[in-house]
Amino acid sequence: MSRLVAGLKRIAIIAVGYIAGVLTSILVPVLLITLLEGIEYGNWSLVFTFDWLGSFPLAVLTVAVCALLIVGPAILVAEWLSLRGWFYFAVTGAITSIAFGVLVPGSAGGFVFNPGFLGFLATAGTVAGSVYWLLAGRRSGRLMPRDPG
Repeated sequence: MSRLVAGLKRIAIIAVGYIAGVLTSILVPVLLITLLEGIEYGNWSLVFTFDWLGSFPLAVLTVAVCALLIVGPAILVAEWLSLRGWFYFAVTGAITSIAFGVLVPGSAGGFVFNPGFLGFLATAGTVAGSVYWLLAGRRSGRLMPRDPG
């Protein structure tokens, strides 16, 4: 029974880490765009951010479902092989974010081959992968706590 509880706890930790990564991958580009707009035009208003956050729940749902198709196998591989390195999750996040931006119709608009946009995606994915690593990736493949002896 304790192995079942440990497995369910691990699945819950993976889910929490994934949702936190998705939220991060959405918020990082919005904050970067707002920061760059403030630097370029001297407009430090966060009106753009708050206006965009009106569609935030739909964006989270769309990104969570579509990105899981891309990153899900990578999470399963990490769990199966007990991959716990930050670099694996950061690179996986960047690749997933870029693939999502290029492959999902309408998510990138006309910016697909804009290096700046791909940089935003890579940055967002790296940060999202880092957040996932902090919450769930550091303990990949570990269902039961190690014995103290």
